[in-house]
Amino acid sequence: MDLSIETFEKKHDHLLCIDSDGTVIDAMNVKHNRCHGLSFVEEWGLQDHAEEVQRIWNDINLYEKTRGINRFLALNEMLQRMEGKYLQTRPEELIDYRAWIQEGDLSNKSLQARMEWDDNPLLQKAIRWSKALNARIARLTPADKPPFPHVREALAYARGKADISVISSSNMAAIREEWGAYGLLDFLSVMTSQEIGTKDECVARMIEKGYKPGNILMIGDAWPDVNAARANGVWYYPILTRREGESWTEFRQTYFDRFLQNSYGDCQQELMDRFEQNFTQQGE
Repeated sequence: MDLSIETFEKKHDHLLCIDSDGTVIDAMNVKHNRCHGLSFVEEWGLQDHAEEVQRIWNDINLYEKTRGINRFLALNEMLQRMEGKYLQTRPEELIDYRAWIQEGDLSNKSLQARMEWDDNPLLQKAIRWSKALNARIARLTPADKPPFPHVREALAYARGKADISVISSSNMAAIREEWGAYGLLDFLSVMTSQEIGTKDECVARMIEKGYKPGNILMIGDAWPDVNAARANGVWYYPILTRREGESWTEFRQTYFDRFLQNSYGDCQQELMDRFEQNFTQQGE
């Protein structure tokens, strides 16, 4: 099935741009509970405090406004919260690590390059942690990452009325596997991934296919999705953490039709308020 953005041609006036992890596929919960957080506990030797450490990790990455941030930024936040409580990190190591963060290329490749001339022990721990969690993620199966309730019904309702695209920062192979395992690829018109570009860039490329920004709706679960929508002047629909099934049902029953009828602007602020309040309540 050809879902490439290069060959895609617009068929409808309206377009849905849908994030994958945490929006359609329930992958963030399992990744942070069984991969990211567990690897942090093991690398920093915090097994005696594993439950509390995992709770704090989940707050940062799932339930607060920082949901969806880069893993190395999450690690920095985690180290701040652990400092003096369960950890005592040398100040110069933290300064060095944060200097690397400021360079902007937050990837294993960039970190490895830095370590060729910087022997900071914290950088070494960070790369071991990152590689360990990648190995754990690689062992997850599609059965570990099902779609959220009511996603299928919502996509089925939208198909034929709007073009449907995936706008995700995951890799293409993972998206195809996760959507394909549950028969969701048939609902799609186009699929983008980290190999294609950032979310901002991919939404911009979809606009170039001939859509009016007011006829595009970004659906996501975290602030990076909001930022991609705002950068391109398109609407945003939130999938609320811990209320994903309810969010998809409301989308199908109420908000998709408002989008098609060009009255979505009347409810955008209300939905954004709900999105922010959902994080505030859970982060407290």
